[in-house]
Amino acid sequence: MRKQIVTLSLSLAVFALGGSAFGVESLRGDQDLTAASAAPVKYKVEVVQGGFERSYKEQPPMIPHGIDKYSIDLRQNGCLKCHSEATAEKENTKPTPESHFLDRDGNKLDKISPRRYFCNQCHTVQVEGDPLVVNVFKGRQ
Repeated sequence: MRKQIVTLSLSLAVFALGGSAFGVESLRGDQDLTAASAAPVKYKVEVVQGGFERSYKEQPPMIPHGIDKYSIDLRQNGCLKCHSEATAEKENTKPTPESHFLDRDGNKLDKISPRRYFCNQCHTVQVEGDPLVVNVFKGRQ
C-alpha cells in the first residue's frame, strides 16, 4: 500500500511540474496545453511509383498516393474502387490480399472483414516533411 502511495505521489509531482524536471518535453514546446494550437502545416503527399519498400516482413504497405478525396465510412470505401478483386487488374494496382477476407477465427468471408475495412488504420500516406522526432530505426539492409 505504501509503495502505491509513493508511486501515485511521484506521478502527481511529475504531472504538476509538466515533466520538465525529468527532461520530458511536449512536441508543442512550452505552449500551455489548454491553449489553442496552431493550424497544422499542410505537407505535400509523397507519390512513389510502384510503392514504398517495406522495412520489415509484416509491415503493412504504405500508401504511395494521396487519399484526401477518398471516403471510408460504413457505407463506402474509396480504396476498393481500385483495389477490389474486380478492378485491380484494370486499374494496375494490387488487389486486397486474401488475409483481409478472413475473420478472427480464420474463416474465409465473402466480403472484407470488418476488422480490415478501414484501410488507413494500418496503411498510411507518407508526406514530404521533417520528422517530429529523431528516428534511428534501421530496416532491412
